[in-house]
Amino acid sequence: MPLCYNNLGDIMITFKWNDFDFTLVHFGKGVFNEDMAGHSHAKNIYELHYIIDGKGTLTTDTKIYNLSKGDFFVTGPNVYHQQSTDSKEPLTEIYLYLQAAEKKSSGALVSSFLSTHFCFMKAPELEILFTETVEEWGNKSFGYKSVIGAMMEILLTKITRLYVPEFIDMPDNDDTLNDRRFLIIEHAFITNPDITLTELSEHIGLCERQTQRLLMKYYGKTFREKKKESRK
Repeated sequence: MPLCYNNLGDIMITFKWNDFDFTLVHFGKGVFNEDMAGHSHAKNIYELHYIIDGKGTLTTDTKIYNLSKGDFFVTGPNVYHQQSTDSKEPLTEIYLYLQAAEKKSSGALVSSFLSTHFCFMKAPELEILFTETVEEWGNKSFGYKSVIGAMMEILLTKITRLYVPEFIDMPDNDDTLNDRRFLIIEHAFITNPDITLTELSEHIGLCERQTQRLLMKYYGKTFREKKKESRK
């Protein structure tokens, strides 16, 4: 493995977040001594990455991202990604490998997280939670699994808040998954007016044709028309 791990490995901690089951399968912290080969995750798998230090790149099917301290990204089901590290300033990363339950969620918060298969952003506010989760596992104090589960609930909530602007009220639990996706679409166009159709589709976990249909349903516009509108 290209990471030099520090007392981390398989943990299998199951926790509930808004009545939905997740399992923290394993996680790691360490320095990239060599590049990570390109790969994608299976259904219901979400890997959370936080860059502690160093430099490198993240490559997806659609874009190359420069990595540096404070960067956070999620690689969910079927999202191809490959990481390269700088030889002089190698990447130091914490990652958390989550498996979501095989069931549908009726909650807006959980559904917004599950439907976002990829994101990349600068999020230094998340560092303390990533770091404390690692430290809790390393110390293994009495009740550490319960503490880690509780910390994961907070972390997933904070991550989902980053997906959806706080000034938009989350819908009630009885709305449909597609009705929730428009919140993520709004945020994507606000924060990245140059977003491509492929990137937006990855972001909400749909194919490009489904994304086009969703845009026509909510806005009466094609992707190209919506993108042109966001640049005004």
